[in-house]
Amino acid sequence: MDSPEFQKERQKELDKHTAEAMNCFLLISVDYLYRNYHCKRKGVLKYLEFVLHQMHFAQKDEEYFQLMNEELEREVGVNVLGTLKGE
Repeated sequence: MDSPEFQKERQKELDKHTAEAMNCFLLISVDYLYRNYHCKRKGVLKYLEFVLHQMHFAQKDEEYFQLMNEELEREVGVNVLGTLKGE
């Protein structure tokens, strides 16, 4: 279990599951935008472009999402990450 090969395979599997979870979340959020705000193709593509742009920032800064969450909580009064964790 401590072998580099096992760790590498485990990380690949984790990355795969993380990507699948992210894709499902994006699909859910696009469905929400479509059903509640009637976003069409242009709006959906703009949203997905925004998400990809934000993910590039997150890759460079491990605290990016925590800082964004804190700022959104100050601005709108919702702790998104805390809500998702059940806090």
